[in-house]
Amino acid sequence: MTTAQRSAAYQMIAARGQTVTLTRKAGGAYDPATGTAPITETTQIGKGVILPLSGYRRFDGTSIVAGDETLLMAAQNTTGGAITDPVPGDAVTLGVAEYTFVAVNPLRPAGLDIMFDCVVRGHQ
Repeated sequence: MTTAQRSAAYQMIAARGQTVTLTRKAGGAYDPATGTAPITETTQIGKGVILPLSGYRRFDGTSIVAGDETLLMAAQNTTGGAITDPVPGDAVTLGVAEYTFVAVNPLRPAGLDIMFDCVVRGHQ
């Protein structure tokens, strides 16, 4: 697979999908003087589409529950670079809807991420 194929996947998803913002929160180094560990947030912007979850599925032992949905997301960001693999617990926003990644299955033929098949859970 080539970056041109990653770009083609991005264009196909962008044609039917919308802008997605991925947010990862990570704890920084513990500061004994303040007794806190700062939380840092990193964001990435790409394209994705939410689809109904078809049937009962399991990802790496994670049970999927009623209301979970599928997010097909291009592995290319809006500036043409690669998106860092999302992990369960990361957040994703589509428009005003917020979701949390439950499971992530990267589609990487020949070692290059083309897109991610994710299970997401909406925030109530």
